[in-house]
Amino acid sequence: MRIRLRTTTALAAALLAGFAGPAFADEETDALGAQIKALEARLDALEHRQAQQQPQPQQTPSQGLEQRVSTLEKQEAATSVATGELEQKTAAVKYEYGKGLTVTSPDNKLQLRMSGYFQADDHAFVGDGPANNNDQFFIRSARPILEAKYDQFSARLMMDFGNGQTQLLDAYGDYTVADALTVRVGKFKDPIGIERWQAEQNVLFVERGMTTNLVPYRDNGIGIYGNLIPGTLEYQIAFTNGAPDLVNGTNGLDNDQDITGRIFVHPFHDTDIRALQGVGVGVAGSYGNHNGSTGSTDVTSGYVTPAQSKFFTYATTAFASGEQWRFNPEATYYNGPFSMIGEYVLEDQGLRNGAVTRTLQNDAWMAIATYVLTGEDARFDGVIPRNNFDPAHDQWGAFELVGRLSRLRVDEDAFPVFASAAVSAREAREATIGGTWYMNPNIKLNLDFAFTTFEGGTAGGGNRPDEKAVLSRAQVKF
Repeated sequence: MRIRLRTTTALAAALLAGFAGPAFADEETDALGAQIKALEARLDALEHRQAQQQPQPQQTPSQGLEQRVSTLEKQEAATSVATGELEQKTAAVKYEYGKGLTVTSPDNKLQLRMSGYFQADDHAFVGDGPANNNDQFFIRSARPILEAKYDQFSARLMMDFGNGQTQLLDAYGDYTVADALTVRVGKFKDPIGIERWQAEQNVLFVERGMTTNLVPYRDNGIGIYGNLIPGTLEYQIAFTNGAPDLVNGTNGLDNDQDITGRIFVHPFHDTDIRALQGVGVGVAGSYGNHNGSTGSTDVTSGYVTPAQSKFFTYATTAFASGEQWRFNPEATYYNGPFSMIGEYVLEDQGLRNGAVTRTLQNDAWMAIATYVLTGEDARFDGVIPRNNFDPAHDQWGAFELVGRLSRLRVDEDAFPVFASAAVSAREAREATIGGTWYMNPNIKLNLDFAFTTFEGGTAGGGNRPDEKAVLSRAQVKF
């Protein structure tokens, strides 16, 4: 059959050459002959492989070239399917610049992300400030982060090994019913205080301002949150143990819990006026009833300046007694490279010291303005450089100027029963200016100058010395 097929093929080629004329014979016939030779070579190779693998039945004259080609195509298709199935059984590994390493299961249902960051800080004080200020280098934060997602479930675990301590910060699981409803259980940030709400790795300054003194750091509980109108209206509600001001809550300190809520709206999000699209306003608040003791006071360990020096503490014998609530209006504005953030926190705190009970009212406010010199958009979740740092190509990253004013006032009725006027200031005001260099999505450098003044805080009723500090930070995300 092979001799007959090859002879027939050659005869056909000769006839075509004879009837087509010189031009066709020189070009088309040569090409056709080459194609036939290539096809015969493929068939020879296929028959050789099949002969080695298993005995083949004797072909009949009716089994021609078309059948053999069809057999080859089916085998190639089967090989392609097997290769595709093998690829589907392989997990995908992806590194996102500045966001970490993500491993995705073969069926795309499970995702595991590993990331983290650390912050290396330096505090240098200028002049004669308070006695407890020390110039020092230290690791402010060192936080590995593990996140997982499976269908509608997700979880996050974050530890912190900075400041010579080991702390559990985030440990929660989420179940997303819809965009408007996610249920969260575990340890997380209370939804109050907009500067506290901003992720630590995205804060605009080396340290936060005065308002964060009057809200919890983190707490254990259950919450719900979601976007009622995507891009326009969001909300968060949490039911927690009720951590004191500036405290990273662990276990409940009494039998009572707090309820905290926040709602935030971008009223002009869908307008055609660009200058109004970045307007955001919201309000948050919390309420609880706490009764501590001298052994477990259930009150803050103290309030600090942006340089992290403590300027106010309650008496060691004072403890929470009665209602505590917070009221927190807040606002943001973003327009291209310019942004503004502001908030106010008013707190009502019931206290007891011995036989004396009193409700104190403390308050704080904060205002921030920023401008990105290199033209990128200012963002709540951090500036993304248009060009990463690359001096060889005259690219330097993004630069942002920042400024903040803030103030905290302690109720005058706190003195002298609940706090000592000789060591605790009644009021602190700070002004901070600085700059941030976003070298790329992984590396950020901060340099701030913070100036804080006080009312009270020394023996004899005098004012605590002014505090002038140069604060710097190198942050690396991975």
